Amino acid sequence: MNSSSLVLRAYQEEAVEKAFVAKKGTIKAATGTGKTLVAIAWLEKIGKNSLIIVPTQALIYQSWTPKLQDYGFENVGEYYAYAKKFGPVTVTTFSSATSHPELVDSAEAIVVDEIHHLGASQALSRLLPKLKEKEYVLGLSSVPEREDKTHEVFLKEFPIIFDLSLGSALRSGYVSPIETISIAARMTEKERAQYEMLTSNIQRAFRFCGPNMGKWMRCYDPKARKYVGREGIWAIARRKTLLSGIESKKQAVLEIVNKHSDKPIILFAESVKAIENIRDYLVSNGVTCETFHAGTEQLDRVRILENWGEQFQVLLSCRALEEGLDVKEVAIGILITNGKSKRQFIQRIGRVIRPVEGKQAKFYIVYCPDTVEETYSSTISRIIETP
Repeated sequence: MNSSSLVLRAYQEEAVEKAFVAKKGTIKAATGTGKTLVAIAWLEKIGKNSLIIVPTQALIYQSWTPKLQDYGFENVGEYYAYAKKFGPVTVTTFSSATSHPELVDSAEAIVVDEIHHLGASQALSRLLPKLKEKEYVLGLSSVPEREDKTHEVFLKEFPIIFDLSLGSALRSGYVSPIETISIAARMTEKERAQYEMLTSNIQRAFRFCGPNMGKWMRCYDPKARKYVGREGIWAIARRKTLLSGIESKKQAVLEIVNKHSDKPIILFAESVKAIENIRDYLVSNGVTCETFHAGTEQLDRVRILENWGEQFQVLLSCRALEEGLDVKEVAIGILITNGKSKRQFIQRIGRVIRPVEGKQAKFYIVYCPDTVEETYSSTISRIIETP
């Protein structure tokens, strides 16, 4: 490896050293602060046969393999559905590592990218025991903690050894400064009535079934003769779709886009239907757009990311861009709906604050007043202000 090509910031060098000394641990650092470079430097320092485990195939050939090659790693292996090549460093997916334990067995050092995925049931039962046997394991995540609390299991084995919050990264100038701008989008009477009906169903499910949503599918009310929990789950999904498609939100988005007509923009929503509806609205008003979601074909993903900012202006994303993938330089983000996950907020903000000299990022929060979206701005403020 040509180590001279890998230049680290002071905090990255500190993270590498702590990981090297600990041998097993997790780097917790905000999106945009260069966790991948920390892992690459760690692998170089260890100098052993290595395996890198990532959530998706796209992260292999669009992120990890190119970066490893850029920094002098030769004969990088790739092991997933469409590739079965091994190398001194091999990159694979959680799915492949879980299904083929020999991948873990043959590696001496392992990087677990987006380690929070280790809390999924199969990974926890089949992959974690294998990882516990290894001498060198490095986890990476902006927020390793999970709402289902399974992080308590894998963080016991790979504790947090370096922690850089988004707020600290912003105050230290490790990422570009960001301005958050909240824009209220009012519902029509019809939209408000739908919202209240769906919210009522959700509240009824919480009252009858309790806070553990994992049990809602089996939650049956014999008096009403209905699965109240299932109705609640359906209502949550339907409410997200409703909030994404509020007519005045589309108008607000168009105004933002027109205000930044000379810059690439990324927009985040919670459903494929939502981003497709907004795309149609923007296109009908003369804006060039593409959508990017889990159903986007791999070849189309490459084409879309390459053409963004050149052949089209606005990239509308439904979760698929939130983890790991490097995207072209972008300073304008728009959020129209979000889940409750703190990680999701951090990852979405992280897409517009990757460090560039002189850059000022803007993150627009388009929300409906008097709804669950009222908390968006305060949640983001807390994340940004947390040390």
